[in-house]
Amino acid sequence: MAVGPCGFFCALNEVQYLTHPHLDESNKTIEMKPILFASVFAFLCSSALAQLPSGSISPDFTATDIDSVEHNLYSYLDSGYQVILDFSATWCPPCWSYHEEGVLKELYNQYGPEGTNELRVFFIEGDDTTTDEDLHGTGSNTAGDWVMDTPYPIIDNAGNIFDDFGCTYFPTIYTICPNKILSESGQASFVGHETLLSSASCMPASMPNDVLLMDYVGQASTCGDNPVSLAIRMMNNGLDTLTECNIQVSKLLPFNATEVMETVSWEGALGKYDLTTVDLIDVVLDANTTYVFDVVSPDDNEANNSTTGHVKTSEDVTNNLQINLKTDGAPEQLGWELLADDGAVIASVLPGTETLEATTEYSWPVTLPSLGCYRLNLLDAGGDGLLNLATSMDGVGFLEVNSLDGVTVVDQDLFYQELDPFSEVSFELHAVEVTSVEEFQAHVHCALYPNPSHFDASLNLTLGQASRVVVTVRNVAGQVVMNSDLGALASGNHLHTMDVQQLESGTYLLEVRTENSAQTLILLHQ
Repeated sequence: MAVGPCGFFCALNEVQYLTHPHLDESNKTIEMKPILFASVFAFLCSSALAQLPSGSISPDFTATDIDSVEHNLYSYLDSGYQVILDFSATWCPPCWSYHEEGVLKELYNQYGPEGTNELRVFFIEGDDTTTDEDLHGTGSNTAGDWVMDTPYPIIDNAGNIFDDFGCTYFPTIYTICPNKILSESGQASFVGHETLLSSASCMPASMPNDVLLMDYVGQASTCGDNPVSLAIRMMNNGLDTLTECNIQVSKLLPFNATEVMETVSWEGALGKYDLTTVDLIDVVLDANTTYVFDVVSPDDNEANNSTTGHVKTSEDVTNNLQINLKTDGAPEQLGWELLADDGAVIASVLPGTETLEATTEYSWPVTLPSLGCYRLNLLDAGGDGLLNLATSMDGVGFLEVNSLDGVTVVDQDLFYQELDPFSEVSFELHAVEVTSVEEFQAHVHCALYPNPSHFDASLNLTLGQASRVVVTVRNVAGQVVMNSDLGALASGNHLHTMDVQQLESGTYLLEVRTENSAQTLILLHQ
């Protein structure tokens, strides 16, 4: 599902309210990339591939407003104007609420043609099924009169522009700088928009020599000892042709200290607002690393001379793995694929090919054909990550990889209520050790949810081979408070539900014993 920049979105005439997802990468050791595997948005714009992310170069458009005035976006940008595009629909309540706040009207009055003449604002009606009556508040598919007291131009029947910008929800609000770089400013306050418009990277070119380091575009991950090629995008934000500059590459250390690695000299010929990719250095990583890139040659505007990039290393695993997936409320959308270093598919469960239940954990054994580099991709045909509140309030899931040498090497639960909706999650895996089939078959995987629990706790077991299973719960003093002999269970997935209401609130140790292994989990009871 597509969510809006301020916690809600419009899907045709239906409004749903969700928490805006964002990605907290702390303590995660896998690569995460904003790649949409196979989104199908039957509502809004079925042909769009993905919302244009902040930092993208804006597409151009020419359109005529409802007063028969023609506008060309690039002409405004080339003239040094900043531009705000409000993609909304007449029937969208969040769009109307923001319109009624008058933020864009206030910005236009202060910075538009009747003010300082630095800014242009456009209301772009992105749903071609609405009518002129809807715009004026008299139709059957509208939240109010959008025309009355709106000082900036209104462009109707602009579904093609909506699609060109990759929009997937209403409202989508972009701020576009004279250098054609866009940011999804969303339903920001007057001060929020003003801060973006006045930032060093969004002001029109006014200085002879102004290098803008935009973002990191080098490799985001590496496997084993393979080197990583570092690269950044650079723009000439100055008036003069840029012919040379020096870029310093540093490694970020604890406590925000940096270690200078190398300074790279670039030469070329960039006109005003021209872009180029600068290849810097190749490095071999032994841990996840953040790099800092700085312009260290003379420059008239030092405020936009720095950017950062993060590179993640692979996880060392054995050749025998267990892939664990807990589904969300839309299990038919989920799957995974394991790829070799050359892109060949080693194993996969494509969305819809297996019957999966909602909010349930599944496990699949996988034997890698050889030692080396692999990538595991989580596939989501819905494009919303492991989260679907529309079909389940318990709509969170996880993807794990267990290396069967007695150590779980990738055990992040990756709860995707924090995941951006347009994402494919990837694990870089480096097979470095061989384990036997016997070791593989003897493995047992356990998962406990919800945890903390109040009434029932569900224990999901995945057995590599048939075995008798005993589940014991002890308090922190070591006393047995619950004991369940589950008897002989076949290999595969099993669900054991425990009534924990009689337990006092606190922390307990839950031990799962098979004929050849034992695992202990923490059970929290509220």
